[in-house]
Amino acid sequence: MDNNKVLRWGIFGATALIVLYLFSLIGDDTRSYQQVETSVALTQLADGNAKEVQIDDREQRVRIDLREPITVKEREGVESVMAQYPARTAPAVFDAVRESGADSYETNVTRDSFLLSMLGMMLPMLLIFGLLSFLMYRMQAGGGMFGIGGSRAKQLTKDNPTNTFADVAGADEAVDELQEVVDFLQDPGIYEKLGAKIPRGVLLYGPPGTGKTLLARAVAGEAGVPFYSISGSDFVEMFVGVGASRVRDLFKQARENSPCIIFVDEIDAVGRQRGSGTGGGHDEREQTLNQLLVEMDGFGPREGIILIAATNRPDILDPALLRPGRFDRQIPVTNPDLAGRQQILKVHAKDKPLGPDADLDSLAKRTAGMSGADLANVLNEAALLTARIGGNVITADALEEATDRVIGGPRRSSKIISEKEKKVTAYHEGGHTLSAWALKDIERVYKVTILARGRTGGHAMTAQEDDKGMYNRDELFARLVFAMGGRAAEELVFGEPTTGASSDIEQATKIARSMVTEYGMSSVLGAVKYGTEQGDPFSMYGGGNQLDYSPAVAETIDREVHELIDVAHQRAYSILAENRDYLDRLAEKLLEKETLRRPDLEAIFDGIEPRESGLPVVDERFVAQVGREPVKTPAELAEERGEEPPKKVSLLEMSRTARERRMAERAKRQEAQARGDSSGSTRWRPGGQAPKGPQNTPATPRYDGPEPPQGWTFTGSHLHQPRQEESAPEHPGMRNYAPPAKEPAKEHAAEQGEELIGFRLPDNERPLGGSFEPSGRHAAPSEPAGAPGGGEEESPKGGAADVAKPSDDETTEIPRVGENER
Repeated sequence: MDNNKVLRWGIFGATALIVLYLFSLIGDDTRSYQQVETSVALTQLADGNAKEVQIDDREQRVRIDLREPITVKEREGVESVMAQYPARTAPAVFDAVRESGADSYETNVTRDSFLLSMLGMMLPMLLIFGLLSFLMYRMQAGGGMFGIGGSRAKQLTKDNPTNTFADVAGADEAVDELQEVVDFLQDPGIYEKLGAKIPRGVLLYGPPGTGKTLLARAVAGEAGVPFYSISGSDFVEMFVGVGASRVRDLFKQARENSPCIIFVDEIDAVGRQRGSGTGGGHDEREQTLNQLLVEMDGFGPREGIILIAATNRPDILDPALLRPGRFDRQIPVTNPDLAGRQQILKVHAKDKPLGPDADLDSLAKRTAGMSGADLANVLNEAALLTARIGGNVITADALEEATDRVIGGPRRSSKIISEKEKKVTAYHEGGHTLSAWALKDIERVYKVTILARGRTGGHAMTAQEDDKGMYNRDELFARLVFAMGGRAAEELVFGEPTTGASSDIEQATKIARSMVTEYGMSSVLGAVKYGTEQGDPFSMYGGGNQLDYSPAVAETIDREVHELIDVAHQRAYSILAENRDYLDRLAEKLLEKETLRRPDLEAIFDGIEPRESGLPVVDERFVAQVGREPVKTPAELAEERGEEPPKKVSLLEMSRTARERRMAERAKRQEAQARGDSSGSTRWRPGGQAPKGPQNTPATPRYDGPEPPQGWTFTGSHLHQPRQEESAPEHPGMRNYAPPAKEPAKEHAAEQGEELIGFRLPDNERPLGGSFEPSGRHAAPSEPAGAPGGGEEESPKGGAADVAKPSDDETTEIPRVGENER
């Protein structure tokens, strides 16, 4: 029973009750009487003001029509009153009525009808029975007694405002993987012909704000099938069994509307690894997870249901949930690279008026490490900032200010600081800037400011030229020098440290500890990883890193971390001491302009030559070989020759090309069906020609409508059958030889009249001397001489009697270890 039926029956019952109340109100003959106290009624009887009196014996009520109107409770002109009396005073009331001198009086004894008595007795029982039946029905339907166990999934239809894959940018690989799911739902014939099955589950995992939910909304907009959306927290309730009931109800709805897609956002709320809770196997969350595992791949059928889930923590999910058959495909959705950020900015800037100086490409270079949500927030903040000042176009300065607001927070313009604090801040940020500018292994600062934002008094920002996937030891050490530059400037100029370097010290400590414990960049500890990854904070192991090393090793780690930071501190101090004039000039300009950009910094630091980091090698045993250079990449070789870099063929491009071709063919078929070219038989059309079969033999006529049963014939059907050529009789001995083996792919392609097309790796990934011929189409491997079907040698069949028995010295038993050496 759905909600509409419940609402309809509820309105019907309420209407019936209102109608019954109105009928009872209309049929009540006491509406014209004013209810008064018993003393008032007796007074009117004693004063002889009663004209007509009626005694209702069963109701213990007396009704009096007065001769003269009276005033009752500030109501004037009351001509009829009624009052109640106790049962034991009925004789006294009757005597008072008789002695009142009324013109007439009567006694009314009310008698109930049998039907009304039965209705009054049966109605409560019927209501209770109906309520119990409704509750039992809800429990059997999986919705729980009061609807607590019902599914909270929201079904998105074509009328809901949804996104499409055109709204997703910077995640081309994830879009391609999900596009395959949508393509299978729209045209499954291509995959079924190859025996492929669509993945039952797709897990999207990655950092927050990378577009996992947006991808799911795009699937809902592209799929064209029912789409159910639910959060993992909707399965968790305080009542036992509610989560499992909701899982059953959700999949029941999905089976009734299959094929369909279920999207579970934040699945880690219910899919956390079992055994990590405090309730053991009877924990409510674990019961819900068990039911989810059974519904995804259990004993019952699950055809046409695709589950898409999203999470930020795939490492804490239960292994049974991640195995093939449940989540067959796991798609990472990471922060976008430079090209992805450019696409994302263009998508979000589509409806925003940009000024002539606004450059989205340069903004993409300055926002390395930002997610799609961060980039959308940058453009939105720029639009809000422009609207705040009454502007009509978004300028480059608005984009710059919006980027700073997203990174550091809004400006604190009203904060009043002393001149000394402002001077310390200028030298502090100048120390960061100069330390980075004087080193080769770190990006140069493109902006430095002493304006207070959020919890910081100023900041110096570097811009990566490209998206780096790894860092060497010198680059990490350069970042340590950059972090300690502010503290070194305070000590060099003022001779006293301040609390402004707290965040710098924290960042430097994280980098140094990672170099020692994770990256193996310590000359004492070597290439060993110490500690485990951060696990489930609710598990028995606790949160944070697990200490799996001795106290002596911990002491060595602390000493190595301290030494790295101390060397970086000294390096930053020496750089600033050698370039004190540049530092003073930079601080002076910062106090004057408060914010400096890359052109200003290039003019100030003119004459500084970047140098090496100066960190000693990790181990003298493992150094670069003298006199040998690494090989060059194909792109470097092409650049030396003055040629274009070689273009790589990726699987993404191959799938896009094939999908565009299929969409074009599908559009042609739909257009042909709309014109009616491929419907019915052309034999009976004016000017049409009957289709011809093999060897110009007339084919069997085909008509619209249902297919005839198997073996159905008609008059003259033998004239439409191709004539079978007589073949020579088979030699009896041919039965002892195996027929030529045919490859399934070639046999199927020969039947369909299609060319063999298969997946092929790019030429640069193929091994030398591979079995596939390097052609544009994917040819089948050539058959070796003497192979079955080669036509050069025949292999006789071998029956059970033809198999030779092994000799005495031959055996199929695996020899024991050391048996031959005895």
